[in-house]
Amino acid sequence: MWAIEAEGLKKSYPKKIPLPFRKVEWVEAVKGVSFKVRKGELFGLLGPNGAGKTTTIKMLTTLLEPSGGTARVLGLDIRKDARKIRRRINLVAEGERTLYWRLSAYENLKYFARIYYVPKREEKERIESLLKLVGLWERRNDLVMNFSRGMKQRLAIAKALINDPEVLFLDEPTLGLDVQSAIFVREFVKRLVKEEGKTVLLTTHYMAEAEELCDRIAIIDHGRIIAMDTPGGLKRLVKDQETVEIRVRELKPQILEESPFSMAVIEDDASTRTVRLRAQVDEEDLPRLVEWLVKRGAKVLSVEKMEPTLEDVFIKLTGRGLRD
Repeated sequence: MWAIEAEGLKKSYPKKIPLPFRKVEWVEAVKGVSFKVRKGELFGLLGPNGAGKTTTIKMLTTLLEPSGGTARVLGLDIRKDARKIRRRINLVAEGERTLYWRLSAYENLKYFARIYYVPKREEKERIESLLKLVGLWERRNDLVMNFSRGMKQRLAIAKALINDPEVLFLDEPTLGLDVQSAIFVREFVKRLVKEEGKTVLLTTHYMAEAEELCDRIAIIDHGRIIAMDTPGGLKRLVKDQETVEIRVRELKPQILEESPFSMAVIEDDASTRTVRLRAQVDEEDLPRLVEWLVKRGAKVLSVEKMEPTLEDVFIKLTGRGLRD
């Protein structure tokens, strides 16, 4: 049985607040997204900001009504069975305002335990277990407003596990976290899937995070899924081309728009006026690419062959880098 089934999901928003006699312009945030997630799978939605990841996750968690299409979570229809679905899933939303900052960590979990009708006899033990699991038991009586962003995110994950959900939705769970906190969250998510058998749907725009965590990945851009496979399967899309990293100086950004080659800016260091480019070219085209850059005033500092990454897949499919 599939844990999540989405078929042609769509969501449109009015561009402006509609007024009487004003023609309403609509913006399509999600344009017919379809995918399935197996039980016990860690599935990733990978794409840039504004691609439609959060909107998709909000529809699947019954927070938004779809404009079109259908979806089922644990066999239940997101329109007809919203209340039943909410009892069996949970969500770690992007941002910090998913907790009550004027309550302690313990009080937050107690509040949400009551909302999810956790049996009174299990409540205390479950809260203690979750706070220990995320490393916050010693800080259980501290107000959340005094927590670091990483601690808040760990508490948000504990909160999302309070009802022992069968499916967990994570929307950009490591966004803005320091390195240590991000590593903790990733390792914790891996453990949830491998040891507890949870189904996890993760949205992210971090390539390395998607590659490290996900069993399968759907790349989403401008509201559409443009590719879906395992990380290895996606990278096979670019194995027929040479992937190189080129460091240049004095590059005029506008010339990339005229480029006949598939490449994108990976890093732009304004202090040294150095730009790092990632390009996919056939072996015989590499000298032509370097010559093309030099003729347009760029000083080529280095050219290095690289192993294919998900960034290369995105560049090949869209013609631009994920950070563009």
